[in-house]
Amino acid sequence: MAMDEFFQKILNDIQSSKKAVTILPGEGSAREKIRDFKINLASLLGRLLDNTGGIIIDNWIRFYGTGAIDFSSRNKLFPFDDLVIAEDVLGGFFICLENGHIGYFAPDCLCLEDLEIQLNQFLYWCLHGDTDTFYMDYRWENWREDLADLGCDEGVAFYPFLWATAGTRQGQTPVGRAEKSMESRERRIVPMAEIIGLELHFYEQMQGKNPI
Repeated sequence: MAMDEFFQKILNDIQSSKKAVTILPGEGSAREKIRDFKINLASLLGRLLDNTGGIIIDNWIRFYGTGAIDFSSRNKLFPFDDLVIAEDVLGGFFICLENGHIGYFAPDCLCLEDLEIQLNQFLYWCLHGDTDTFYMDYRWENWREDLADLGCDEGVAFYPFLWATAGTRQGQTPVGRAEKSMESRERRIVPMAEIIGLELHFYEQMQGKNPI
């Protein structure tokens, strides 16, 4: 597939990141996979989906693509219309909101917050911003080693659940400080679909509605 100038600029931005970034190969059927979502292929999201199978940053944040981290399959897990474009290994997910901003569904409080940034700003933040501070309360001592071999369809589940003991999120502050440290929680690797399904189930039980 010929690489256009716009996507080459995206690649240059990715390659200049000081973080560990993996670009997964896309599949030949990329456009067919995303056709039903009516995504403009000339947009940033369209370019990412058309040219990659997903992007993994620090083995923690994953942008969806049309390969191993499949945009279409992931979005079938969610019971709402807004597009989910990325996730983290905790089970948090990032959504394109109707106002053009990126929203974050936080696994520590099971609530959606508007990050008040657009997709290009969000991608830049993931590649070059202070994601360590954003997630500092939910990283354990050996998280890098533990995630080194994590599969693209896997995440990290905790017990007690993050939303069972975490503090309240305020605005755009980093993920809320847990009342029990991450080191004291039981951790295990499970399918991401299991984590997301459990979060949405508990949200609906508590709120009686979908998060969006």
